[in-house]
Amino acid sequence: MVEAGQAPAPAGDAQAVALRADVVVTVLDDGAVLLDLESKYFYELNASAWALTRLFEVGATPEQAEAMARTWGAPDGAAGSVLDALAAEGLVTDAAAGTSPEVPAYEGEWSEPRVEKQPEPLQRVMVSAFDPSLPLAE
Repeated sequence: MVEAGQAPAPAGDAQAVALRADVVVTVLDDGAVLLDLESKYFYELNASAWALTRLFEVGATPEQAEAMARTWGAPDGAAGSVLDALAAEGLVTDAAAGTSPEVPAYEGEWSEPRVEKQPEPLQRVMVSAFDPSLPLAE
C-alpha cells in the first residue's frame, strides 16, 4: 500500500495505483477539487492535473498514465509529478491487480499540472451560526 510521503511502486513493477475510497471529487469547469475525508483537507487541481488524476480513479499504472499524458501533449514525467503529489498527501493507494483505467478525454492546450493543498482543513473553514465570535445578523 502507498503510504503518505512514500512514492508508489517503481514504474517497472507495473503496480496499479488508485485514489483512496475516502477521497471525494468535485469536478469544476477548469479542473477539480479533492476532499480527503480522513484529514479534511481540500486539494485544488487544474485541468491537466485532473485529467491525470482521473486515470487513478479506478486504477492505473504509472506507465499507463505517462503514455496517456504523452497523447495529450504532456512532457515526459508529467503523470509522475501528479502521482508523486497525490502519494505525498496519502491520497492514493495500491489498486487491485488487473484493473485498467477508463481513458478520460482531455481537450484544450496542455498546461503544467498543479495539485494545490488548501491551507485550512474543512473544520477550520466551516463556521457555526452559534459561534460567539461572529457578529449577529440584524
